[in-house]
Amino acid sequence: MMQKKGFTLIELLMVIAIIGILSAVVITSLNSSRLKARDARRIVELRQIRLALELYYDSNGYYPQSSCGWDCNGYKLSYDSSWNSLAADLAPYIASLPKDTVNSSCTPWNSGDCFSYAYGNVGRNTYGATYDLTAHFEDPGHPLRCGLKNYLFYFSDSNWCTAFGGGYSNQIYEVSPD
Repeated sequence: MMQKKGFTLIELLMVIAIIGILSAVVITSLNSSRLKARDARRIVELRQIRLALELYYDSNGYYPQSSCGWDCNGYKLSYDSSWNSLAADLAPYIASLPKDTVNSSCTPWNSGDCFSYAYGNVGRNTYGATYDLTAHFEDPGHPLRCGLKNYLFYFSDSNWCTAFGGGYSNQIYEVSPD
């Protein structure tokens, strides 16, 4: 008697199903790693911008103005040409002003997929020398997000994020002067 060696159709289908399940798990964890990596990059880039802003302040005694000047609620945004104006101000202190890797065309305070950088709300005369430098995290569990940190407006001490009664996304990341 001759025995035929090989796999049955059921064995082949089982192997294909297992490979499919494993690849779905790998792809899911890979996507999670990518968004965490983009959030880590946001932290690093905003800290670089903050350092450039502090060097600017040391040289000039004030921070660069926002899109409407000082002591007003205006912003320069990484998705439009106003960011180039900030880049020109900071050119002696940072070689290239980074932009968010996703750089959506909406402000980081919005909920959803609004990934951009915002610099503004600059105090100088009416308020002390300060500013907002803001991004939006993708990882809903990030420990530095507004939903856990409870960022406050410097000019009114009211809450930013919905988790604390404010009106903005809990995913905001804020870097401002200490």
